[in-house]
Amino acid sequence: MKNAAIIISLLMLCCAPNVQAQDYAPLLMDNIIACEGKALSDMPSSFDGPECTRVNGHFASTFGRLVWLKGTVRVSEGLLNGRGPLGLYISAKASSAIWLNGHKVGMNGVPAASPEDEVPGKMDAVMPLDRAVVHAGDNEIIIALSDQHGFIPLVAPVHFIAIAPFLHVTDDILRGYLPAFLPLGVLILGALYFGVLAIRRHEGWQDFLVPLTALFAAGQLLSEVSRGLWAYDYPFHDVRLVLILTCATAGGVCLFLHVLFRFVSAHRLTVGLIALLTYLMLVLPAYGFDNKSSLALLVPACFAALIASFAAVQRAVYAKTYALALFLFSCIIALAPTRFLDIYFYYCVAALLVFLFAQEIRQHLAERRLRAAEQARADRLQLILDESRERVSPTSLKVTASGKVELVSAQDVAYCKGAGDYVELMLADGSCKLHSATLAELEGALPGTFLRVHRSYLVNTAFIASLDRDASGAGSLLLKSGDMVPVSRRIMPSVRKALA
Repeated sequence: MKNAAIIISLLMLCCAPNVQAQDYAPLLMDNIIACEGKALSDMPSSFDGPECTRVNGHFASTFGRLVWLKGTVRVSEGLLNGRGPLGLYISAKASSAIWLNGHKVGMNGVPAASPEDEVPGKMDAVMPLDRAVVHAGDNEIIIALSDQHGFIPLVAPVHFIAIAPFLHVTDDILRGYLPAFLPLGVLILGALYFGVLAIRRHEGWQDFLVPLTALFAAGQLLSEVSRGLWAYDYPFHDVRLVLILTCATAGGVCLFLHVLFRFVSAHRLTVGLIALLTYLMLVLPAYGFDNKSSLALLVPACFAALIASFAAVQRAVYAKTYALALFLFSCIIALAPTRFLDIYFYYCVAALLVFLFAQEIRQHLAERRLRAAEQARADRLQLILDESRERVSPTSLKVTASGKVELVSAQDVAYCKGAGDYVELMLADGSCKLHSATLAELEGALPGTFLRVHRSYLVNTAFIASLDRDASGAGSLLLKSGDMVPVSRRIMPSVRKALA
């Protein structure tokens, strides 16, 4: 099981694609002039006034204000001479209006200096671009941006501005997200399967931690890929970011609690409080939602790795493999924290969940084997007790036949054979008595020393000499009297277990 989990995880990581972006000309984000605006009709005549500053375009604050940006887009000859229409792409948490080389390209919503005047635009938009207004080399671009309807002031609200071959923006985004549906399927199926397994086991709420980890990871991934499913208005982006962070936090907590309850029996509350304080100190002041969401999983994963490592030193079962898997997972996040939303991240999450699923299956199978062995010992002990009770106080059967009632000791019955509404009682001396009852009724009256081996046969275990099994899975019992009694294939496993 462990080897299978490792192989599946490696295959998933190998399948994770490295999506190549199409040929595009991006806005030079580190050479932007930003000016405070009062109205969309009030474009600055020059961008050198006291209200203007040089900024990195990604970090131009648009929250609760109208801002004008002026920068440069460098277009290559290859892009300009290519086939098909061009588009000007903008991904920003804001409404926008764009001019290129003095020509108005279009509007995404209506940017404004007040919420009443603003019409929210799409988070990701593309505007058809006339090739006549574009030339090779540097092209001047002016953009009006405003975020009057969002509720989270992002540090970097502008994600992407570029000229590229025209595509519907959701098609372009979804193309990058399509490979994420493989780990999404793994997470959803794992959450459903192990959730049902936890319900059937009835052993405590801790059994739900692994399926909940998978469920929150699936919710996180669904929140992420929603950007490629439909072009939503930019205020929904705040909701999406909160959902991603919430799912990452909940998934990290479930992962930590799973490891905590698996390997720590004493001082759980103390360990949990230390982890909580560390989480609050590191995650709350973290810079940007990407870093917050990464740390929301990294901090619990690191604590879980430490717990598993300490348990491995104490020689706890499976602790070493847990420590190794959690350490590798933590290193992947720590080495690329700002690439939280990358497809590879979700493959790594899915790979970790595959490992946890394998551990759950292994533990479940071990528990089933243990319960089966305990049940076999209990059945064997019960048989011994029944045999002892029969020797001290034999059970007597009231055999009714032809209107007569006769008492027959159960110790003298070698086996019983069903014959319609009657039962043939085969006695140790070779005689046969016909009893007017069904085999099911007789089974309830006989002591535990009698074993159902076939739908038509009950056998006194005291008379069994040997058990033979044929290639079909069925078999037969040889009795001390020399009689052969068939054993059905369906009942054979329980017969072998009872006679072991």
